Amino acid sequence: MNKFIKVALPIPAQTLFTYSIPDELENDDLIGQRVLVPLLNRYLTGVVVDEVSKEDIKGIKNIKELFDDKPIFNSPLLKLTKWISEYYYCSWGDALKAALPVGMSPQSVMKVEIIKPLTFDEYEKIKKYAPKRAALYNVLLNCSTPITVDFLKKELNSENISIQLESMQFSGIIKCTNVIKKIVKEKFQKAYQIASNIFYDENLLRQVMDELDKKSAKQSLILSYLYLAKQNEESPVLLSKILLDTKTSSAIINSLKNKGYVEEELIRIDRNENVQNESLSEKNELDIELTEEQQNSTDFIIEKISKNEIKPILLYGVTGSGKTLVYMRVIDYVLKQGKTALLLVPEISLTPQLIDRFKHNFDVEISVLHSKLSQGERFDSWQNIYKGKSKIVIGARSAVFAPIQNLGVIIVDEEHETSYKQDEMQPRYQGRDVAVMRAKIENIPIVLGSATPSIESMFNANNGKYELQKIEKRADGAKLPAVSIIDISIAKRKKKLQKSFSVDLVDAIKDCLEKKEGIILFQNRRGFAPIVECSDCGFIPTCRECSVTLTYHIHKKQLRCHYCGLTEEFTGICPICGSVRYKEIGFGTQRIELELEEIFKDSVNKPKIARVDLDTTSQKGSFRKILKQFQEEEIDIMIGTQMVAKGLDFARVTLVGVVNADLQLFIPDFRSSERTFQLITQVAGRAGRSGEKKGNVFIQTYHPTNPAIDFAAQNDYFAFYQNELKNRENALYPPFSRFVNIEFSSQNEDLVKEQAEFFANLLPKNEKAIISMGCVVPIVYKLRNHFRRFVIIKNIKKYDINSKKLKIILDYAFEEFKKKFKMSSVKIRIDIDSYSSI
Repeated sequence: MNKFIKVALPIPAQTLFTYSIPDELENDDLIGQRVLVPLLNRYLTGVVVDEVSKEDIKGIKNIKELFDDKPIFNSPLLKLTKWISEYYYCSWGDALKAALPVGMSPQSVMKVEIIKPLTFDEYEKIKKYAPKRAALYNVLLNCSTPITVDFLKKELNSENISIQLESMQFSGIIKCTNVIKKIVKEKFQKAYQIASNIFYDENLLRQVMDELDKKSAKQSLILSYLYLAKQNEESPVLLSKILLDTKTSSAIINSLKNKGYVEEELIRIDRNENVQNESLSEKNELDIELTEEQQNSTDFIIEKISKNEIKPILLYGVTGSGKTLVYMRVIDYVLKQGKTALLLVPEISLTPQLIDRFKHNFDVEISVLHSKLSQGERFDSWQNIYKGKSKIVIGARSAVFAPIQNLGVIIVDEEHETSYKQDEMQPRYQGRDVAVMRAKIENIPIVLGSATPSIESMFNANNGKYELQKIEKRADGAKLPAVSIIDISIAKRKKKLQKSFSVDLVDAIKDCLEKKEGIILFQNRRGFAPIVECSDCGFIPTCRECSVTLTYHIHKKQLRCHYCGLTEEFTGICPICGSVRYKEIGFGTQRIELELEEIFKDSVNKPKIARVDLDTTSQKGSFRKILKQFQEEEIDIMIGTQMVAKGLDFARVTLVGVVNADLQLFIPDFRSSERTFQLITQVAGRAGRSGEKKGNVFIQTYHPTNPAIDFAAQNDYFAFYQNELKNRENALYPPFSRFVNIEFSSQNEDLVKEQAEFFANLLPKNEKAIISMGCVVPIVYKLRNHFRRFVIIKNIKKYDINSKKLKIILDYAFEEFKKKFKMSSVKIRIDIDSYSSI
């Protein structure tokens, strides 16, 4: 008799789907396993979340495939993903899919091909009466192999082509076929060892070797090689290694195999082990004597772990105070208790330096999870964690879902970082907050560390929801750097600017170059100039897909959109008036680099400069290479975006220059002041981290009295916090509310406007827990050729502690909305605790 199961599927529906398990696929513990199931005309990968003994529904379908021998989601991870689906207003299936590496959720894709070519007359008739079908036919005609429906949609610039496909398939012109996407699997390679009967029989071994010595010297060489490998317990040996070491061919090994002299087997390969890099860490940091504040914080956290107290701990520590040393001691304690540790770091500061520090100091398996890994590498890391091999997991946002066993502590470094927020796809979760919930479900402590804690986390600490620990002095006797604020407007007036640099900053750079000290220059914008404008007619190139200007990249003579990636050649000729007189407005990292080279072109100490941004670090290992060169003093100056602002610890850095501190200050976002303060404080903290050398920071700004810049220059986090908290309370922004952004997008602007306004009008007007800001036109009103509208809600926590009222109101609004708009090309994305308002 078949079993019935409830399956969560990655589709925008809260419904669980019922399927039956045929007898041949039955398993004792199905909950938490992946299954491939039919849904309408396709196959999807879902996760079994419940078993039912009896089901009255008619026509229940069987699952197509059971992927796992045992559950890949344990009970805590199922609870966590269920909570995510409820809090972030997405389907449970979407939450479960987000918890798996890409490639572990195969699904079917529809491929289309022509099976009956049209005659000229047939084509002309379709072209006249059904131009969209004719366009679709043309795309297929130009492709030699079947193509996906997604590719067709992109080529035709249309989201809905199902009617055309059905009509052409019914007419026998095309064929549509469902194909299952390839799933990422473990990688195996051939390996060989000397046959056991030969190895353990000296007489037989001597006889075989004598025979091979006479007939084939190469076969004798390989057999001798494999004999020594087995003696040294290094057997079996990978085929690739045998061929490399003996300089022979696989044909020789096949001959030995056919004679029964060697044995072949397949060995699982960890794709991460193929990456060989020079380490950026050489210190044994577990042996370093902690400062009094470090020791107090370490003892406090360890005591909480030993007593199994699970209230989250906020670790505030000024830059250079040695928070990482505290993390290491805590993790060392957890490992000695036979447990494991999870360390989350923001993607932008997932530096090779941090990973190397942990690998150098811990003699256990460490797995790394982040977006720079290939699908195969990420899968292998996940497998090592799932099988219990990894004792420490270090990763970015998605590593919060790592299937790590026997978890003892979670640490979130740089907990304030906005990159912990997923804002591209569902579920739009906050990794830090999900980590806090996971710790609660797993009944373990969590440590949130930062030199500039988020307003929300410090608010929780001050209200007793979190424990607060402080480290207010730098380690190694180092002092916080001296900070100088340069008013750019005054410097311009007094003619004390050299291109984008104040004379004071240039002089400080010269001084550092003479002393062979390291310099970091921060400019949070890549490219050469954000805007180029025709000097004669005022034309400014803009992206045809997005409502933004194109950024000029001088090295490749390109105009590039940093939202959708569109790239155009920059000819230097205005397409409107034909003028060749363009002027660049603003400056990015490329321009800073070229200006600096110009300033120092005749200098005795001509600096070696490296630029660190997405353009220069897109290739695998490129960031590590730059950091290694900087560490080895092959590079004098690093110019970069946020990538140089945090996570870097180089004793040789004595100077930091913030070229323009105002870039984020006046973005229409309630978090812009907080982000500005955090970025300046963090990048300034890269200077003077050694007690032997004094650090200096120069902050260039047009707004020196702005609280974010003023308090950052004073390194006074708590004064900034109090000032910002007052502003947030007056405006009822987080932490006093949940900021909810519901985005409507479509290629049809009128539809987007109509539906967003209709939805906004469904929200209550006299509910204390809800303040609707109505339908808002975002600054970037067009993105990737889709028009956008926001419906923004403030959910007041004082009147809705657990967001239950918010859920009821949203459920009602969507139910009424769907009655009017049952079928629509408008996409709706719900973002709870949103970080996006532009």
